[in-house]
Amino acid sequence: MAETKTTIPAIDRAVDVIELISASEKEMSLSEIIENVDIPRQSLIRILNTLCGRGFLDKSGKRGLYRMGLRFLYLGHRLHDKFELRRFAWPYMKALSEKTRKTIELSTLDHDQLILLEQIPGSEGTALYSRVGSVYPYFHAVSVGKVYLSLMNEEKRQRVLGKIGLPAVTPHTITDFPALDKELKAVAQCGYGFEDQELREGVRRVAAPIFSFNGELAGCIGLSAPIFSFDLTEKEKFGQMVREAGQQVSMEMSAQRGME
Repeated sequence: MAETKTTIPAIDRAVDVIELISASEKEMSLSEIIENVDIPRQSLIRILNTLCGRGFLDKSGKRGLYRMGLRFLYLGHRLHDKFELRRFAWPYMKALSEKTRKTIELSTLDHDQLILLEQIPGSEGTALYSRVGSVYPYFHAVSVGKVYLSLMNEEKRQRVLGKIGLPAVTPHTITDFPALDKELKAVAQCGYGFEDQELREGVRRVAAPIFSFNGELAGCIGLSAPIFSFDLTEKEKFGQMVREAGQQVSMEMSAQRGME
């Protein structure tokens, strides 16, 4: 692959190796790889060792042949799960958007981080929370995080919260554990999380869980809006709407799995 000022040569070379081996119908020896890539021998060996060490390639012990590793299979399953979540949730996100004119969000958990997977902007014309692919930094300050925390066992909850504590993101953020524990019990009881200017001043948000066919928490569907268009008296109404949407997506995912 031709190198440019905007690329990193070592990564380009690693990708070249991966593409070569993935396209081969058989395992490849070091000499075969050298013949097909424009990479110095010692650099190639370091690249191969790194890819093998990370599980992206496998090397047979006696023959020293290289093949694709199982790491790609693992990553493929994770990516597939996220695409599936978006596919099932999208019609219900659209329906909520059309009905409420608010910003509708789809979030999931990846490596103990909350990720914004999809978003339909509301009619207010305000970007309420960054862009798709962004990370929610604090579990305790956002409705999605409260849903996840409410469904965790005590040990995992303490581990997640212990990483950063309960910092005050805004003057409205819950910053003590007894108050948060009370909040999480309310989330478990009503079936949705609520956030009142706790991550960003002037923004309120509700979110409800989506469960996979095996009962595991797959993600959350949520609604957010500026406080001038999301009055506190509407909390229960919007909460019930996202809860029902989450339940419908969960049933769709379970039904689809049952037909496979």
